[in-house]
Amino acid sequence: MKNSKYFYLHSLGCAKNTVDSRSMAQLLDETGYQSTNQPGDAQLLIVNTCGFIGPARAESIQALQQLAECKTSEQKLIAAGCLSQRYGNEIAKNIPGIDGIIGTRRWMDIVDVVDKIQSRKSSQTLYH
Repeated sequence: MKNSKYFYLHSLGCAKNTVDSRSMAQLLDETGYQSTNQPGDAQLLIVNTCGFIGPARAESIQALQQLAECKTSEQKLIAAGCLSQRYGNEIAKNIPGIDGIIGTRRWMDIVDVVDKIQSRKSSQTLYH
């Protein structure tokens, strides 16, 4: 059974992404969310993408596509990180199911982004 207070965060790329992912997780923890290693157990799915080299971009896109294809109507998918920063419009256009995009300069706003995605009525991708 899905629990609306669980998140799954998949971090790809460099050490900076790891630090940013830990920081986002801490912010979510502080607002009552709990981390899970199982995407199927989470309402919130986050991929902290990497966009610097071709293989990292491909891995990020693949991770987003896999989660987008498998997510339920209750789950929300957020693309974060440098691939999202650089190619957010292309990600939203080419990967149906992305609910939010947050770049590298705004990771600290993850809780606000989650709140906006959870409360909105539109299915249009939220950029932050």
